[in-house]
Amino acid sequence: MSIAEFKAQKKEIHPSNLRSEGSGLDSIDAAILRELCEDARIPRAELSRRVGLSAPSVSDRVRRLEDVGIIASYGARIDPARLGYGLTVLIRARPLPGEMSKMIEAIQDTPQIVACDRVSGEDCFVARAHVRDVAEMEAVIDRIVPFGATNSSIVQSTPVEERLVQL
Repeated sequence: MSIAEFKAQKKEIHPSNLRSEGSGLDSIDAAILRELCEDARIPRAELSRRVGLSAPSVSDRVRRLEDVGIIASYGARIDPARLGYGLTVLIRARPLPGEMSKMIEAIQDTPQIVACDRVSGEDCFVARAHVRDVAEMEAVIDRIVPFGATNSSIVQSTPVEERLVQL
């Protein structure tokens, strides 16, 4: 096989090909992930200084973490309240028999719903929505109710923000 053929192949990298058994990460990979979660826009030179490696080594490690899907994306954290969405609502939903696909479609088509998990237990879905007020919360729920039962809760505070899993 020529080098060109090898490069043309889409080589899939599996997390088990990373350095250590179990988590697939060594302490430097973990430090890189912690720093990037704190500030995804950190310059590579500063990231290199913080983890104690050269910039090319850090760039290679970041590229490898991206290639295997550990780093899935980069983005900005937006405060919905500063955009006028003063209420965050958790909506638990259980579809009627035969209405699962319609409920999923209603959830997907509701722009105020920013995340939804399919869960085990009494309910099938737990969705997170950002709304301006109680009237908008009611309108969001009204889009889902034709397809099953809902139960909602207004988030009072978030004592634990989304964070990096233990490395």
